[in-house]
Amino acid sequence: MPPRILLPLIALILSVSTSLAGIREFAEEHCFDCHGAAAQKAGLNLEKMALTLADRKNAHRWEAVFDRVARGEMPPKTEDRPPENETKRFLSELGTLLRSASLAHTKIHGRGPVRRLTRTEYETAVNDLLNIRTDLRSLFPEDAITAGFDRVGEGLTLSAAHFAAYQSAADRALQMALEQGKILDQNESGNDVFQRAKDTFTVWGGWVEGDTLVLPSRLLYPNRSLFTVPAPRSGRYRVTLTAQARHNNGQPLPVAIGIHDPRAPKPSDAPDTRHLFDVTEDRPRTVITELDLDTKQQVHLFGPTLESGMKINKLKPTSDSWSGKTLLVHHLKIEGPLASDGSLDTSPSEGYRQLFGQLETQPLSKVIGTPATKGKPELFVPISAHPKADAAHLLNRFARRAFRRDTAPEETEDIIASAQASMDSGTPFYRAMLDGFKSILCSPHFFLLEEKPGQLDAFAIASRMSFFIWNTLPDEPLLAAAANGELLTPTGRSNQLERLLNDPRSKRFENVFVDQWLDLKNINATTPDGVLYAEIVPMMTVSAEQETRHFFHELLSANRSVLEAVRSNWTYANSLLSALYDLPEIHGYELRKVSLPEQSPRGGFLTQASILKVTADGAKTSPILRGKWVNERILGIVPPDPPDDVPKIEPDIRGTTTVREQLARHRDTPACMSCHSIIDPPGFALEPFDVIGGLRTFYRMPKSTGQLMTLHRFGGRRVHRGPAIETGYTMADGRSFQDINEYRTLLLEDEDTIAAAFTSKLLTYATGAPLQFADREDLKQILEKTRPERFGLRSLIHAIVQSRPFLQK
Repeated sequence: MPPRILLPLIALILSVSTSLAGIREFAEEHCFDCHGAAAQKAGLNLEKMALTLADRKNAHRWEAVFDRVARGEMPPKTEDRPPENETKRFLSELGTLLRSASLAHTKIHGRGPVRRLTRTEYETAVNDLLNIRTDLRSLFPEDAITAGFDRVGEGLTLSAAHFAAYQSAADRALQMALEQGKILDQNESGNDVFQRAKDTFTVWGGWVEGDTLVLPSRLLYPNRSLFTVPAPRSGRYRVTLTAQARHNNGQPLPVAIGIHDPRAPKPSDAPDTRHLFDVTEDRPRTVITELDLDTKQQVHLFGPTLESGMKINKLKPTSDSWSGKTLLVHHLKIEGPLASDGSLDTSPSEGYRQLFGQLETQPLSKVIGTPATKGKPELFVPISAHPKADAAHLLNRFARRAFRRDTAPEETEDIIASAQASMDSGTPFYRAMLDGFKSILCSPHFFLLEEKPGQLDAFAIASRMSFFIWNTLPDEPLLAAAANGELLTPTGRSNQLERLLNDPRSKRFENVFVDQWLDLKNINATTPDGVLYAEIVPMMTVSAEQETRHFFHELLSANRSVLEAVRSNWTYANSLLSALYDLPEIHGYELRKVSLPEQSPRGGFLTQASILKVTADGAKTSPILRGKWVNERILGIVPPDPPDDVPKIEPDIRGTTTVREQLARHRDTPACMSCHSIIDPPGFALEPFDVIGGLRTFYRMPKSTGQLMTLHRFGGRRVHRGPAIETGYTMADGRSFQDINEYRTLLLEDEDTIAAAFTSKLLTYATGAPLQFADREDLKQILEKTRPERFGLRSLIHAIVQSRPFLQK
């Protein structure tokens, strides 16, 4: 072997040998007493754990050791601590080996396995491909959550149930795309709305004055309410409402718009709500919004603060006798389905054109020679003068869009041949073509994100960007940018990313990411106890959810620092949240951005009502659950599950022993102590907040305790006082705090940790793979690039799309 190769190789071997010796020496001196052959605490025996890092399970164990030492958790503070220079050397040597092993594994296997589309991604992609809006995700098994998200390849298995679901989903979607000419373009005055459901309004609260519908009540959802006519077919619909308030003491009157499905209505006290806005007394207000409706679904309009329909039914008010708050509906328009350019999707529909281009149609009865069914609308299907040539052209064109890249002839030749053979055997052209399109939608080329280890090609980058920001397949401009090489350049990727972020479809990223990162998808999993928290109305939960979504949108659109996830001097609020948060009074339910008082405990996600609700069970709170949530979601630390033999604690209403006393018993258990030192501090920082996020100084009790307390807001409601809330705690590193503001101050003393934890979540979501050890260096580079913007969210997304983990499998 030539010296120029042999000498560096010898140097490398010596370097690795020296590192192994140094690591072994450090472990022997500072770790073996607790984690050696004799003790093996937590089941860890470092004496037998070889540094064979090509074994992924073994590498992960050493990564855990690295992290515990790096965070100062090991050796424990109760033991002699190694000198700082020795710890640094140990981390440097072990880190170098772990990174090299991680890079070697990634080069061969990639950062994770090939992943399939989640059921939400599959539904969105098919709906967008055919310009329909129908439920497909319910046909599939639920996707497993791995590393905090349902889009991580390791957890996205494939089963017989999935393959059956692909068949059913493709059939449903293609049938809907074939439907023609069903357009809803209804423009009604208030009087028209009244006449359409005269009995409902007359009995449960409503009359007309000229062309205006007058509503003093919420009516009687779900059986009797203000609905639009049902959607004739699935798609996106535009709703235009002109309304006004009356007799509301000069204050804004809330109006809610939601979706009603007569096949699965929501509970009467919590109808589906998508938008909240206010109308005033002085002049009518026109609001325009868009909603995705499936066939037969309806838009539902109501005034959340109006009287109940039951009360109005008893009072039977008239225009002359009623002086209570009233909603005036002047005008209601609904139009759709909409084409992708916002115009009405007239016949032939956009979905039909995606499948069959400009081919003419004939009634199905004429094509198959069977009389049409009386009383049912006739289905029109495509016909072709050159069926085999059209089949080849149309199936190839559809495959390119569905597979998100240029296709090779061999990828579609079997599908085309099958369709042509079917026609030869007498199958009508339209039926053979639908079977061909179904084969494409059930193909692994469609439902898998095909990425090979190493550098991604331009089309794979296009798919990764599109599913990251839009939750769907790339559009034509993005595919064109892949085809011409634009996506292989930093400038090209940046320009296309900015276009994706500025498109309304980026709202999908906002919603799905927040749903999973912050558990917002579970906002309605529990209901506040009706006895303990009788002041909480359903619209409070809707408002809380919208606050969090508005807050995240502001971070993204204004490129605000992700450090504001921990603390900000602003939030979004309405009258309900201002009462809950004890802020200056706000009128109306429409959320608006508000500045917070200097010492307010609000601001950031930690103390938002939605977060405090999803980390409670409706009746009580738990410092352990909330502390675990903060560690995993905000600090990027995943505590291990507790030992099976350690009993759970029951906080809030036991009265005999305090939460702090019960947790002290847990910490006395050696197996629990190290975890509780990091779980308990954030848990106790949030303990002064109740199950819906109200700030409290005592626990509420369901029965009399001899002490009644009056709430400052909510009409002065009185509640039974229980034990006092215990505040303040000590961090794992010995620093102490007395309240949530002091705790957040301590967190923000290490801004890099907060920014790194959030960026790790974002990188996992964007790439469909958890961070590998080798990615840590890339994470540092992302933080350095975005430090001048104080880790602005938009800047972080741009840096992620330019990073090695994003551009490689």
